[in-house]
Amino acid sequence: MRELVAIVVSERKSLLRGFLVAFMLVFPFTFLPTIFRNGFSWHFLQQRLPQSILYAALFAVAIILFALLNNYEKLLHKKRLYNFPAFTALDFYGGIEGYNSILRELSTYLIGKMGNYYYKVDIINPELQNFKIEVAPMIQICPDSSMFDRLTCELQLKENLYLSRVLSFSEEQLQEEDTLRNELLKLSDELTSLGVTPSKVDVTSF
Repeated sequence: MRELVAIVVSERKSLLRGFLVAFMLVFPFTFLPTIFRNGFSWHFLQQRLPQSILYAALFAVAIILFALLNNYEKLLHKKRLYNFPAFTALDFYGGIEGYNSILRELSTYLIGKMGNYYYKVDIINPELQNFKIEVAPMIQICPDSSMFDRLTCELQLKENLYLSRVLSFSEEQLQEEDTLRNELLKLSDELTSLGVTPSKVDVTSF
């Protein structure tokens, strides 16, 4: 519950913006019953105004609460998984993205160095049993270069704002300390063999 309160406090500005957006989107539609019954009568629309404000506000609050609780549940799942040996053995820093955004929900991730490269590690589907872990190496690469094609073809890295690889693990595999470490070291060796330049990263800024 303390985590939920902390989210509300830290995200109060984005929650307020989300409430206002939802309210403005719903508000005009609350007049439709009156319009269908009485037409575009200013008198009846004025009478409907207090009810419309109330209905739109309640609907907006319901949307915000649903989104907040859904985001909170995902964060709890991630928090539980990040305590598994496969993640704690990495000794990575934690980061948060999505602050003060009404388009993106809060999300946590890990970032740190393994081998010659820094990696961002994120859990894509924390609610499911077969977990998908996205690992994104911090590298210097031009999207239109031949190296980019080699990374996507030979190493099967996926392009999603940045190059990454999605790994699937069971909960039992994540209980083993070397599960993720070995995958990151393997990817580091593959990137090094291709001569990929690592990016300079200040993990304390995340």
